[in-house]
Amino acid sequence: MFFHNNTVLIIFIVGVLLLIIGVGFRDRNPGMVLLGIGLMATLYAVVQKAIELFSS
Repeated sequence: MFFHNNTVLIIFIVGVLLLIIGVGFRDRNPGMVLLGIGLMATLYAVVQKAIELFSS
């Protein structure tokens, strides 16, 4: 259980970093790809934590 929380935290941090890098390169194609991947990774981490928190 402890390592699962670290994994979700790492996915969230990497997602936010990809979002920040993607914003810098948003006028090019790789920047938009990084924005999309970062957004999906961040949403995945938030949904995983919500499922873990609210599941009974």
